[in-house]
Amino acid sequence: MGKRKILLAIIAGAVLVAAAAAVAVAAASRRTSGPDIAINGRDISAEEYLSCMESVEYDTKVQIQQEYGADYDEEFWTGEYGGRAGYEILAGNTVERLKYIHAVYDIAKENQDVDDAGYEAIKKRWEDENARRSEKSSNGEVIYGLQEYTFDLYLQYEMSSLKETYCNDDSREGMDLTEEEVLEHYNSRDWIYGENGEKADLDMARVAVEREVREQKYDDMVMSRVENSKVDGDMEAASEFILKNIE
Repeated sequence: MGKRKILLAIIAGAVLVAAAAAVAVAAASRRTSGPDIAINGRDISAEEYLSCMESVEYDTKVQIQQEYGADYDEEFWTGEYGGRAGYEILAGNTVERLKYIHAVYDIAKENQDVDDAGYEAIKKRWEDENARRSEKSSNGEVIYGLQEYTFDLYLQYEMSSLKETYCNDDSREGMDLTEEEVLEHYNSRDWIYGENGEKADLDMARVAVEREVREQKYDDMVMSRVENSKVDGDMEAASEFILKNIE
């Protein structure tokens, strides 16, 4: 091969490498710059936003298909449904989910159930839990539950644990039930037990009744915070950020 051909080959290779690098940089930029919104004054990072988007993407797809009979094709997320594009519906669901997560962790932080309610702290606890499970597995110890958590499964697990911790403490706001509250919930439906489907009296059903009342009061408290959450930022830009990153 002559010197000219060698030089051309080198140049062509350099162009390909540069093009690949440009694509990689552009992709990284899409996932790290944005979405420029805050919930109750706390900035939402691109990583947190996209992680939450991915957790609600499937349910949003099902929602659109059921409500509008849409086919899942290449234009699914850009199609219009009830005056909104699919990616805008996904962006709205992402923000609602973020509001819920933040409400749960704000309550936990106020009650000292977690030291840090931020996304990075949650991620650190997830990594530590997986490391602990990996170490136990290496030592031949019994592991209850999953061998390893995905981030979304860990988030669900931790939020469920925080709810249980709150509801099991009757000294916390809303958890000291009155007998009237318990009786009202007991009378709201039949409480069945045993193989023969016998109706349980209040004394027999009390533990289950009180647990349901406490859980409902906790859920109502969380949803009240969600409804009163303040979202700052450009939602149109946040929706465009979804569109750039959805796969």
